[in-house]
Amino acid sequence: MTIGVPRSLLYYQYGSLWESFFTELGCEVVFSSTTNEAIFQSGSKDSISECCLPSKVHMGHVRSLLNSCDYVLSPYAARKNGGNAICTRFWGIGDVIRHTYPDALLLEYAICEDDYGAQYKDFYQMGKTLGKNSSKIRLAYDRAVLEQAHSHDKKRVEQANLISSQKLKILLAGRPYVLHDPYICGAVTNVLAEFGVSVVYSDRFSRNDVLCHSKKVSSRLCWNASREAIGAIAMYKDDVDGVLLLTVFPCASDALSYDMAIRTINDVPIALILLDGLQAEAGLHTRLESFIDIISERKSRNER
Repeated sequence: MTIGVPRSLLYYQYGSLWESFFTELGCEVVFSSTTNEAIFQSGSKDSISECCLPSKVHMGHVRSLLNSCDYVLSPYAARKNGGNAICTRFWGIGDVIRHTYPDALLLEYAICEDDYGAQYKDFYQMGKTLGKNSSKIRLAYDRAVLEQAHSHDKKRVEQANLISSQKLKILLAGRPYVLHDPYICGAVTNVLAEFGVSVVYSDRFSRNDVLCHSKKVSSRLCWNASREAIGAIAMYKDDVDGVLLLTVFPCASDALSYDMAIRTINDVPIALILLDGLQAEAGLHTRLESFIDIISERKSRNER
């Protein structure tokens, strides 16, 4: 049995969980390729114009898997309390895929990492759909949860060591599927690497810690993705030299929460970068170079 996993959206948070679970069940896991122009264009053709860049990319990843696997994994992120979800688009992403690609066989489950029992029920159902017995499903799920925790802890430790260095450091804050997708954010990270900047990511800290710090900025932030990004800024503003807030077009929740963060957090230089898949890299390079020059001069003055 072959399970296709789109290398987009929630993959950047839960990829280790999914790969471990299906592998433990004896399935072959096939990932789509890293995002490229062909995947983006394919997804754009299957999406309405109002869809954001990451959702168009996701549709392209799903399409690329349709002829190479038995099932396509299609997780979503719905909660009883909508304010704890990532984005409203995640509530109906499975319906969009199902109606766009009616012949696709989907494995769906609700992301609910804070509720072991509720999430296990969905994993159990996926295992039963694949014809696996109950004990094997339980063992696979427990091992997958441990693998996911180990993967996240490893990234946190690596980043903690990076923060302690004396190099120029910039915090990239935003949604994980924006920060880590090479097509969406690659131009930004390439420029930072060109100038020798150490990159710190907002999703590689203790989730509980950053959520607590986000409340110090605002207790009324609606979406967890916004809380985590802004909480990371509040938590590590004294440990980095600057912050790049990355968002995609059109994202209404980011537009509101990120503007509030820029006006509220004044202890560190913050620049908002809007990515839409159409931006000219020359202009982006110039803007990032200017920001690096500003924070470099600021760092030099503080060290005198």
